[in-house]
Amino acid sequence: MNAQSVRKRIICINGRFYDTGTANKSFLQVAKDLKALGVREWYFMLEIKDPALINVNPYATKKDSEDEPDLTRDQIQRITIECVHNIWYYLREVVRIPAAGTPGGIPYKANRGNIAQTWCLLHGLDSWLCLPRQQGKTKSALAAQTWAYSFGTSRATFIFINKDMDNAKTNLRDFADIIGYLPKYLRYEFIIDDDGKLVKQKKSATRLEHPITHNLIIVKPKATSYESALGIGRGLSAPFLHFDEVEFTPYIDVIVENSVSTFETSARLSREKGALYGRIFTLNVA
Repeated sequence: MNAQSVRKRIICINGRFYDTGTANKSFLQVAKDLKALGVREWYFMLEIKDPALINVNPYATKKDSEDEPDLTRDQIQRITIECVHNIWYYLREVVRIPAAGTPGGIPYKANRGNIAQTWCLLHGLDSWLCLPRQQGKTKSALAAQTWAYSFGTSRATFIFINKDMDNAKTNLRDFADIIGYLPKYLRYEFIIDDDGKLVKQKKSATRLEHPITHNLIIVKPKATSYESALGIGRGLSAPFLHFDEVEFTPYIDVIVENSVSTFETSARLSREKGALYGRIFTLNVA
């Protein structure tokens, strides 16, 4: 792609750049829909802070290796910096979503619902996303949280709640898979600390801890009684809560009601630090 073609697909509005030629057509469709609805800033999810990344494949690998990047050090640094500062680029161009029969996953598919929910997460707003089954609502919510986990915040706790422990574990496994599908240089599976020691990501079926950001994800068990629901709710002291399959979760009203004070404290502390926070609800259309 020549420089003229790149310039044609980039628009500049108020000093910011937007990619109108992205290969992820779902983002272009959402932008088109918002424009048709009269939304003034219909293009926000097309943002690209570094136009030099246009036509750079984050997944380029060397011919003799499926994992070794075929990118210059400068390109890797640019992609990493863009991911840190631009969740839309991360979701649009980098993320791969787990899908049955598709090793390595598939590109994130944007729709008005998951784009709105991601925008809410960035602005500390609670969100309810209700879509028909198999539309990717849970996995797109998980994808947005992988950005917060790896780039958007630090030393924060994310808590996953579902209708039962098995499904909560599945969400954590899908979350880990999304990270595992990223290019090698964005996975951060380990670091070398100041003492020269190898520090690996801490991972189990019920928790995940990032070696660099020190963010922690834990899953909660199923509430089997009113009393256990009270305990779960009061234990949700974290700036990120993801309630999935809300309509099937036993005692969900008790859990949410009794989590308000602990969540609000965590949210307030995050807000005061300028950090991310939010409650995410995902459920199916009846």
